[in-house]
Amino acid sequence: MRVVRGLLALGAAALAQALLSRYVPVAARFCDLFTIMVVYYGLTCPPSAAMAMGTGAGLVEDSLVGSILGMNGFKKTLIGYLVGTIGSLFMLNQAIPRFGILFAATVFDPLAEWGLSVAMGRSFAFPGTLPLLQRGLGNGVLGLLFFWVASRLP
Repeated sequence: MRVVRGLLALGAAALAQALLSRYVPVAARFCDLFTIMVVYYGLTCPPSAAMAMGTGAGLVEDSLVGSILGMNGFKKTLIGYLVGTIGSLFMLNQAIPRFGILFAATVFDPLAEWGLSVAMGRSFAFPGTLPLLQRGLGNGVLGLLFFWVASRLP
């Protein structure tokens, strides 16, 4: 049942991100639904489930964005592992720690891409500070809303 729920969540996130990017591109710049979903799984499931969700979410994001196949898959897997490990060590069930983890995962995403690009010998244009802060705040607020809605579902 958990796998089916995860696949449905992945499909819903892909559809919502595609629709946001197409019809409301301004709002799509401020949120990354795949990162929010991976952080949710990292905080509510074991690290192995978070890594599996990160791999799936990253590969779906790669197919939607048209980037190097596997780049986002590796980044999201790494985020899922780190959040799952940190979530198993610390109590992160309140709003402020969850917001902090969502913000940190958003900042870590381009850092991981930069490291992978350097390892592959490719150039990478690091996003500016203001867009990164805006995306972190957007992911934090939307992620807290997502956590609240998910806690109310059966």
